[in-house]
Amino acid sequence: MLNYISAEWYKLRHTKGIFLSFGVLLVLVTLLFVPAFWVQAPTFEAYAGGYIVTLVLGFFLAPIFAVRAFDDQYGRGTMKNEVVFGIPRRRIYLGKLAFGALAGTGAALLVLAFYLLLCILMGGLAEENATLCIELCVSGTLLVIPLWLASLSLAFLLQAVMRSSAGAVAINYLFLLFGTPIALVGGLEEPTTSLFLNFMNRWFFVAPYRAIYVTTDLNWSAFCGMTYSWLVGAGWVLATTLIGLAVFSRREIN
Repeated sequence: MLNYISAEWYKLRHTKGIFLSFGVLLVLVTLLFVPAFWVQAPTFEAYAGGYIVTLVLGFFLAPIFAVRAFDDQYGRGTMKNEVVFGIPRRRIYLGKLAFGALAGTGAALLVLAFYLLLCILMGGLAEENATLCIELCVSGTLLVIPLWLASLSLAFLLQAVMRSSAGAVAINYLFLLFGTPIALVGGLEEPTTSLFLNFMNRWFFVAPYRAIYVTTDLNWSAFCGMTYSWLVGAGWVLATTLIGLAVFSRREIN
C-alpha cells in the first residue's frame, strides 16, 4: 500500500497544475489581508473569525482532490492497465483514497499555517485574546478535518463508480449545494416525522460544523462537538469506503 501511495505521490510531483493551483490559493488568502495596508487593520479576532467561517468552503474543495486522486482513469483508459498488471482492486481504491486524503489534509494544514502566520504578522501576538484566537483556529480545523475527509470519501466514491468524471463532480456538487444549507440551519425547533430532515440535521457530514458557532473556548462543549464531528466523519468515511469497495470490485473495466 505504501508503495502504491508513493507512486501516486510521484505522479503528483510531476503535475505542475496542482502546484500552480495551490500557489493561486495562497495568493487569494494573502489578498484577504491587502485592505489592512490602507485602512485600520482588523483585529486578530476578526481574522480568526473570518477563518472559522470560511472553513465550510473545504467541503467544496474536497471533490477537486478526489478528481486528482482518481485521475479520470476510466476516461483515460489507464485503469485497465493497473488491473491487468495484477494490482488488487482493493489496493487501487484504498491507495488512491488514502493518497487524496493525505494530499488534501496536508494542503489544508499548510493553508492554516500560512493564514496564522499572516494573522500574526498583521495583528501581532501581543493583541488581547490573540492566543485564544489561535486556539480556536486550530480547534476549528481539527473539528472540520474528519468532515472534510467524509466529503472527500463521498466524492471519491462517485469517481470510482461512475464512468464519467465530470458527471460524478456535477452530482457531488449538487448534493453539497442542496444538503449543506439544510445541515447548517440545523436545530429543529419542533419534532418532525421526516426521516430525511432528521438525518440531514444530525448525521449529514456538514452538520457537526455547526458546533463551531457555539464554541467559545476549549471547554467541555467544545470536546463534545469535536467528538460528535469525528464520529460522524468516521461513519461517513467507513460507509462510503465499504460501498465504494463493493461496487468497484465488481464493475467491468474496459
